[in-house]
Amino acid sequence: MANLSESYDKVSLVVSIVIAAALGAMIWMAKGNVEEDFRQPSVLGDTEAPENPKQKFYADTTSEIGGAVVLGGPVTENGRSIELTVGTPLFLNPTGEEIDLGDASYPMVHDPIPNQWWLDNRIDPGWSNSPGLDQDGDGFSNGEEFAGNTDPNDPESFPALIAKLQCVELEKRAFRLSYSSDSTIGAIKPTDTFKFNHEEIVGGRSVRTGSENIPFGKGNDSNLFSKGGAQMRYELKNVEQREFENPNTGIVQKANFAVIEDVAGAKKGDVLDIKKGSRNGVIIRDYTAVLSLAAIGQQAVTLKVEERSSFSLPLDPDAAEKPFKFTGVSDAGAVIIEWEENGETKTMEVQPLSAAE
Repeated sequence: MANLSESYDKVSLVVSIVIAAALGAMIWMAKGNVEEDFRQPSVLGDTEAPENPKQKFYADTTSEIGGAVVLGGPVTENGRSIELTVGTPLFLNPTGEEIDLGDASYPMVHDPIPNQWWLDNRIDPGWSNSPGLDQDGDGFSNGEEFAGNTDPNDPESFPALIAKLQCVELEKRAFRLSYSSDSTIGAIKPTDTFKFNHEEIVGGRSVRTGSENIPFGKGNDSNLFSKGGAQMRYELKNVEQREFENPNTGIVQKANFAVIEDVAGAKKGDVLDIKKGSRNGVIIRDYTAVLSLAAIGQQAVTLKVEERSSFSLPLDPDAAEKPFKFTGVSDAGAVIIEWEENGETKTMEVQPLSAAE
């Protein structure tokens, strides 16, 4: 029995060794299969990608899309080459005609602004008032920017400010000067004295100021009025006897004429000839324009400028340079502005927003 038991032990040991060897072989083989199954592909790839059967189709299509075609027919009669990826800017006018904005052969949508100008500046011309709109908010319309050759998309680029000058109100002052009497008997003598009247409507009533008996050619001593609305403004420079033809009778007569000079204010230097007689007075009109600028946030700024006075733009009473001048008022009641530009004298008439009284 002992021999049989030892034989079983030996057999069991041999079987265990065989099984262990078999398991070891299976594990080694399995390891090789796992590495193959999960092998990382190389950066360059082990094989070339298969050719896409649509590759030629894609290449041909892309080439056609990136090419150009020539428009014709109702869109562009003369033909125009455009890229397929670029839209054609069309405008439909009130009659139903299609206008190609990019073709100069078509009529202008907003004459005199070329159609290409709208495209170049990326502004929609489709509104009836497109020229009157202000694209960049600087106070100048698209039409004004075009005429001034400035950038309609840049608020810092705008035409000359004179184009936006307004006359908010035109104030008028009128009065009458007359040569009323003198001490002359016969020829005029240096010792003769003369009297004048100043008449003006003030507060709805007529106010008359009479001068003293004054000599001529004596500087301040020959100033017509020491008080009233024309105080220290006029000097009597001379008095002359002249012949004239009476318009009613045709008879040649002789009369005294006073030569008076404006020596103060904006009209300094003006000379008046006044014939003796209360009915032979001269009407003087003084104007003051209340000016403003309808641009670049200046609408609330106003400046009073007397006739014959100069001013600057923007409106600044303390400006060192004042290149613009209010020269007078036209027969139509417009303010006349004058300035120098490129060696040339230019003028502009500005109608008051409110009529002068």
